[in-house]
Amino acid sequence: MVFFAVLVGGVFLLEIIAIPLMYKEPETNIKSPEELAEKFKTQWIFEENLTEQEKQFMIQKGVTIATYYYASESGFFELEDLVKSLEGQVILEKVKSDETKIELESIRDFVIITDFKEETLFKGICDTIYYPPPDCASFGD
Repeated sequence: MVFFAVLVGGVFLLEIIAIPLMYKEPETNIKSPEELAEKFKTQWIFEENLTEQEKQFMIQKGVTIATYYYASESGFFELEDLVKSLEGQVILEKVKSDETKIELESIRDFVIITDFKEETLFKGICDTIYYPPPDCASFGD
């Protein structure tokens, strides 16, 4: 009986010690709005995955996030030039993947492009960009 009491007491004591050691605060790397604004101030093309916080921050600012999933960089169709010409209205995130597609996400819409014709891409940009250029009028809404 004494052995049983010591055993049960030992289990409770180990539990009291182990539970706090097992609990780990989730690591959050939350950036301030100033840090986020600085990151996207002059750079619009990223070879890295953007965090959800970064994407949502920019979308709320009226920016379109273009995520380009590619298997190989060959055949890259001047998407970077289009992003540069829109001067900060589109952020390009390039992600190495098994599939090739573009996801455009903004406050206005979410579009997936798998047909990489210039007209299809431009229409997708027109559908999602917050301040569409006058050329978008030819596509209508």
